[in-house]
Amino acid sequence: MATFFGIDESNAQGLIDKSMLCIPRKTDGNLDLHAVVSPVRNQDIVFIKHCTSQLSLHIKAVGVVQSEYPIKSNPGMCLPVKWVWQGEKVALNYDEVIPLCGEPFYEEHNILVQREIVDLLPEEYQLPQTW
Repeated sequence: MATFFGIDESNAQGLIDKSMLCIPRKTDGNLDLHAVVSPVRNQDIVFIKHCTSQLSLHIKAVGVVQSEYPIKSNPGMCLPVKWVWQGEKVALNYDEVIPLCGEPFYEEHNILVQREIVDLLPEEYQLPQTW
């Protein structure tokens, strides 16, 4: 099973057009330490999110990482991503307050949020129904 990573919308502007995911930098210019601790791998699922409050998670895009080898880019360390879904999906079925809403990049552990994201994936990325 792939790992799920959430990216705050404000840190993802322009990345869909460039087919990439860039590891966010902190205000001091260094890479986000959490990003170093939680490396993104090939075939992991990434999603762009927007939080209007601690109780509202909007999924704006879903992508699949194409390689764990960085590509050259001005924003910093970037990985190639195939963005397979774009739109506006409000995740309603999670049973907790989203403590990482303000984080620019994080690993998503909530299985209910993961299910919402998997349901947005095209059929070629879905698990067989017998699974």
